[in-house]
Amino acid sequence: MNLPDLFSVANLTAAVNKLPAIPGKVGAMGLFDEKGVTSTSVIIDEREGRLVLVPNTSRNDDPAPLEGRKRKRRTFETLHLPVNSSILPSQLQGIAAFGQESATAPVVTVVNDHLQELKNSIEATREFQRVGALRGQLLDADGSLLFNLFEEFDVKQKKVTVALSNPDTNVRKACLDAKRHAESKLGGVMVTGFRAFCGPDWFDAFTDHAKVKEAFAHYQAAQDRLGGDMRSGFIFGGIEYIEYDVTVSGQRFIPADIAQVFPVARGVFRLFNAPANYNETVNTLGQAFYSKAEPRKMGKGWDLEAQANPLAMCLFPEALVELKAG
Repeated sequence: MNLPDLFSVANLTAAVNKLPAIPGKVGAMGLFDEKGVTSTSVIIDEREGRLVLVPNTSRNDDPAPLEGRKRKRRTFETLHLPVNSSILPSQLQGIAAFGQESATAPVVTVVNDHLQELKNSIEATREFQRVGALRGQLLDADGSLLFNLFEEFDVKQKKVTVALSNPDTNVRKACLDAKRHAESKLGGVMVTGFRAFCGPDWFDAFTDHAKVKEAFAHYQAAQDRLGGDMRSGFIFGGIEYIEYDVTVSGQRFIPADIAQVFPVARGVFRLFNAPANYNETVNTLGQAFYSKAEPRKMGKGWDLEAQANPLAMCLFPEALVELKAG
């Protein structure tokens, strides 16, 4: 295969999607139903108190009617997340493959190494967006607000301050109340459990509380016997608490003193993928990742781009509960 063919949208997009993704905790959970769409916007209807998805239709066709009930229709634009690098002639010629002294690295290996670096940054951003959907607020890389799902869906955010500094606080009841609130907002959705991503300050104060410490000690002893990480999932009051202490580009995914409670259920969280903004991908079904390359000026290498166009969404933001350490 010659270089122009190797650097085509079809071949590079196939390559970048085949490369291993390194998902964060949310991505590894499989919590988000992932779906490709053919446009750069997603339309969501609220009907009979429940949120339903509207199928994409041609711009020339009439919209599908929703009969008998009032509805609210909302439109969300997918994000555009491009990142690029350059492949120089010196990187394609006479470079030994990793771990070898003399054998020249195949061109495809050099390309895949660049694609992997780009994909890792995009996947970290996709994870940031998933966590944002779990918290009901989608943020940009600089921390600015993109979508406040509570305002978009006209629902009230549930915030509870738990006085973990007070040894008499009934922490178990606070956990149960958070679950009950979420269950009351989910209607007939089949929930398989509840989890909470915790900042380190919350997790330490929570597990050190007088009414939690004994249960955590038993859990910790079991984890020690199994050689596990005691922060990976501690169940108390019917909620699995997981420490999530991740910061990328100065953005902390979960605030240090917060535990974000969310339901584990199908159909509550969605991740939509829109097409790339390339001529070749117009009106095609969106994929998770795209890549394309073009020659640099005077033929001095190639400019390589990878991109994703996701929209992470919680369809029941009123079921999210933020617990704050007090």
